[in-house]
Amino acid sequence: MKESTINKASNKPLASVGSLLKEAREKRKLSLEDAAAKLFSDPDILEDLENNIFEKLGGNVFIKGYIRNYSKLLDLDSTELIDLLANQLELEEEKIVLPKITEHLVALRIIAVVSLILLLVTILGMYVSHN
Repeated sequence: MKESTINKASNKPLASVGSLLKEAREKRKLSLEDAAAKLFSDPDILEDLENNIFEKLGGNVFIKGYIRNYSKLLDLDSTELIDLLANQLELEEEKIVLPKITEHLVALRIIAVVSLILLLVTILGMYVSHN
């Protein structure tokens, strides 16, 4: 059964994400190296997670993935840990900004029209020169 990481009565975090992960790992008598080997990961990544050093780990998606995998190994509730992380860091979902396609389409349309006109002028010039 998954261990709860949040005090349900007060709905407040008991500790940081990193300290909960470290405590669970030590409770299972796993070294960082053993845990990393089981996750096919680098021990430095797990150490950064346990020390709440998230800046080195990449974007929010990577951090959440590391926490999800590590929490499964330690039989912790990954959803609660990720929610706790969001509260801890006040993370906002990363927004993907798509480039404006219309600007590119307008430029391509102009290039296509100019190319077509040049092609027609070339064909017309060749036709006139042969006759």
